[in-house]
Parts: sequence; C-alpha cells; structure tokens
Amino acid sequence: MGDLKSLEEIAASRKGDLAAPYVIASVLREAIYRGILQEGQPLRQAQIALRLGVSPIPLREALRILESEGLVAFSGYRGAFVTSLSLEEVREYYEIICRLEVHLLELAFPRITGSVVGEARSVLELMEAEPDPIRWRELNERFHSLLYEPAGRPITMSVASRFRQNVDRYIRIHLPYMREESQRQHRQLLSLVEAGDLKGSLALLERHLLYTSDDLQNCMRKHMRARS
Repeated sequence: MGDLKSLEEIAASRKGDLAAPYVIASVLREAIYRGILQEGQPLRQAQIALRLGVSPIPLREALRILESEGLVAFSGYRGAFVTSLSLEEVREYYEIICRLEVHLLELAFPRITGSVVGEARSVLELMEAEPDPIRWRELNERFHSLLYEPAGRPITMSVASRFRQNVDRYIRIHLPYMREESQRQHRQLLSLVEAGDLKGSLALLERHLLYTSDDLQNCMRKHMRARS
C-alpha cells in the first residue's frame, strides 16, 4: 500500500461508500499525509469531485471535517487549501496532546485488563512489520487508543485524536528518524502497564510524547534546510 500516488488510487483502496463525507475526508487526509496534496495547495473542489466521482455537497462536508482537524482552511479569496504548521504550533499541539493522553492513561489504568495488554502487544507486532508509514500511523493510533479507551472519556479521546491527525501530516518524513526509538518506548510502556506501575507508566508516556515532539521539530528543521 506504500506506492499509492494519486487521489484515485487512494479512493480505490477504500471499502466504504465513497459518497459518504467521512470516507471522502479519509481519502483527502491520506493524500495530505502522503504529500499528494501539499501544504498551501489550493483544493479545487470541482476538480477533486470529478476525480473522485463524488458530488459537491459531500465533498464540502468532507473538507469541513478536515478543517475541524486543522488540515484544511478556507479563505474568502483562495477557497479551501491545505494548511501548514510552524515549529511553534507543533510544539504547542504536542503539549496539549501530552496533557490529554497522560490524563487518559491515568483514568484508564485501573481498568486496563490482560486482554487489553495482549491486544496492544499484537498491534505492536504489526507495527514492527509494517513498511508503510501511513499504515504504521494508523496502528500507532490504535495502540495508544487501546490504553486510553478504558478511561471512558470519548470526548477527550476525540480531541486528542484530532490534534494527532494534524501533526501526523509529517509522518511520512518523520517516521524513518524515530521509528526504532518510538517502538522501544512503546514496548517499555506496555511492560510498565502490565506490571501495574502507574507512576512509571505516566512518566514514560510523557517522555515518549515529548520525545516525539522534539524529534519531529528537529526533522522539520532538517527538511526546511534541505528545501532552502
């Protein structure tokens, strides 16, 4: 799946009804993650609708979904376009993500069962073998969600997920730099959770998220220098 190079190919890979706004949004989101739709690029709605074979109304609804995630913005004279993030914005997003997810893990901790740990371990094994950065990102989100879902805080999880979806636009260029260390931290976190070490788990999750933030910012700096 790592060789998807167009909107049409991404759309063809979807199993859901392409007329549904959330499915269209998933196609456009992945196109942004893969660099098919680039930062600052205008999103010509008539052209996109024609390429995807969808009508304008669900496409506009899909763009509004992406707007709520921060991936797309609307301007009176430009129309819809792909947004960009500064280093400062990435840092602030991760500060918020860290607060939310550490809180979620703390609430979830007493309710995390052996079956949850086992499922999370299976997801980690899939991540080890997954070559495609976009699919790896989806598995990474699933791993974290498994540990947070027992908290019973769907609104908090939804907010954290939206912020992650925004910063994860850089996963394609970032993952090669941080994959090995990130996986090591994931395994260590799961071991602490399994051992019932709440304090250690919360501290490691915070370090893990701040490491990801710092490493992403360093990666962005390198990418900016390479393009200049």
